[in-house]
Amino acid sequence: MTTAADVVTEFCAAIDRKDLTAVESLLDEKVVYHNVGSEPAVGRDAAVAAVKFQFDMFDPISFRIRNLVEDGDTVLTERVDEITANGIMAPVPVMGTFEVTDGRIVQWRDYFDMGLVGKLMSGEDVSSLLPH
Repeated sequence: MTTAADVVTEFCAAIDRKDLTAVESLLDEKVVYHNVGSEPAVGRDAAVAAVKFQFDMFDPISFRIRNLVEDGDTVLTERVDEITANGIMAPVPVMGTFEVTDGRIVQWRDYFDMGLVGKLMSGEDVSSLLPH
């Protein structure tokens, strides 16, 4: 039996591979993907377009799970999302919440500090601000 944690782990691995087909297969038709602080992407097509935008912008991109907690259909992830653009790799600390129903992600919310992302992407040394 596939657990909600299995689905989220598989999803994060698909992000690492930049496998848009696998990402899409794990999203429910009515998924809501929300980078909190930005407008949510509602529906599978919008969520896949948002992920594709990230794939196009960052090369490579990877979701490194530090901690994962599952409570029924809800999975919480503490991650470091390693994004690279213009030769600068930014290890972005992210808290993610996933809700899974029938083996597909129906809600995905990520919480992160956009100010920190800007500092990281500019190449500023903020190592003292990052989790160790």
